[in-house]
Amino acid sequence: MTAWRELAGRALEPNPFFEPEFVLAAHRHLGGGNVGMLAAGHDARWTACMPVATGRWRGPLRAVRTWRHPYTFLGTPLLAGHDPEGALRELLVAAGKARSGGLVALQWLTADGPVAAAIPGALEGSGLVDAGEMPFDRAALRRTEAGAFLDRLPARRRHELKRQRRRLEELLGAPVECSDRTGDPEAVERFLELESRSWKGRQGTGLLAHPSHAEFFREVCRGFAAIGRLQLLDLHAEGRTVAMKCNFVAAPALFMFKIAHDEELGKFSPGVQMEVENVEKFHESELEWMDSCANPENQMINRLLPERRAITSLVLARRGLGALASQGWLGAMRVMRDRKRSRRSPVT
Repeated sequence: MTAWRELAGRALEPNPFFEPEFVLAAHRHLGGGNVGMLAAGHDARWTACMPVATGRWRGPLRAVRTWRHPYTFLGTPLLAGHDPEGALRELLVAAGKARSGGLVALQWLTADGPVAAAIPGALEGSGLVDAGEMPFDRAALRRTEAGAFLDRLPARRRHELKRQRRRLEELLGAPVECSDRTGDPEAVERFLELESRSWKGRQGTGLLAHPSHAEFFREVCRGFAAIGRLQLLDLHAEGRTVAMKCNFVAAPALFMFKIAHDEELGKFSPGVQMEVENVEKFHESELEWMDSCANPENQMINRLLPERRAITSLVLARRGLGALASQGWLGAMRVMRDRKRSRRSPVT
């Protein structure tokens, strides 16, 4: 694990979801019989790596694909800065040789970063060709020195949030404060319990609804806390938690992971209040940008964070008829996706 951890620390692009503290916990608690690790380099010094799964992917196709489970919000491989094209080519050659129908699916890559820029060169000599992609974008934020974040929101939204904050403090009888509870096991349990009392708990999608998922969350929090890379924020007043936020620090970025809030205080927008505090904490740090890791159609976070981060899933295929078939299938998938989105309310 030493070579893996060392590569994560010097990777061209940060991706906490592919670091050992996250991947190993996921493998232990979330399963995955056809999951493995592709790595380039040698035992003492890796130059590239990504977890992969094999088997059926999106219907009839078989592929070696980036391993993603419900809590993986980025699939960019960890790639060293020295000869990134050569290191990535090693991964692609190994993936292309697997018995997977000749397809390699690089899922949820950063579309405009240095890893994506290395892909065209890495394809040369790999035996694979670009068979198409499925792009989207999601909310993000870059660091700015232009005053308090709340003051940069539209006036109507800003006044409403301030009014809700005052009413919340009147109800609780004390100022609402935000504290970092990183490293506190009781805070992790408080997060799990708070989430279980929300709509996620009622719908059975909360972490505590699945004991193995809760154990995964506990282990991930312990692991990132141990290396000084966890942020567990608690918005509270008079001993009552209003909302909590779990983030991962991967310099120069902050990755938002999960949020929970007290639904009994819903009329005061506790989740939005937590997100505003989260952004303020980010601006107090020396980090440069923040990835919301949110669904592209999350209206609340889209209104709050004005910038967007481009993400794509890239499908590679062996040369020949397989590549042509994949291109046609991907085109059909994009049409179906766009039709579904057009039937939903627009993101504002």
